[in-house]
Amino acid sequence: MKPFVFAAACAVASAAVAAPSSDEQALMDIENRNSDAYLRGDIKAVEALLDERYTLTNSRAIVSHREDDLRELRAGDPKYSEFRTHDMQARTYGDTGIVIGVVSLKGTSGGKPFDADMRFTDTFVRVNGAWKMVAAQVTPIPK
Repeated sequence: MKPFVFAAACAVASAAVAAPSSDEQALMDIENRNSDAYLRGDIKAVEALLDERYTLTNSRAIVSHREDDLRELRAGDPKYSEFRTHDMQARTYGDTGIVIGVVSLKGTSGGKPFDADMRFTDTFVRVNGAWKMVAAQVTPIPK
């Protein structure tokens, strides 16, 4: 294959791989809306997204549940000044979706400031046409 043809084929293949499907883009949009909901303390928005059986494996390897997240939101602790998802990639497998990325967090918890970047993996299932987050896992990124 001639170099130009090979380079053009690689560029087309890269563009095809890089462009998310509509479901994948929808999942990344949901991640951004979810981040905004946590930032604003919007309990109703978080309730609507998290499945009843949702679990989070947090940065200390502790498993928590939907009600734990909602309890924190109701208490306003932690209080976020930044809750931003970025560097995301999404994949779908029928009615299951996975989003990986980075979440940058700043705020206070227990009156003490925090500033952290976490690598996350969120798992979604489409239920009655709507995506629900069923599991999440975060790992701290050393600064």
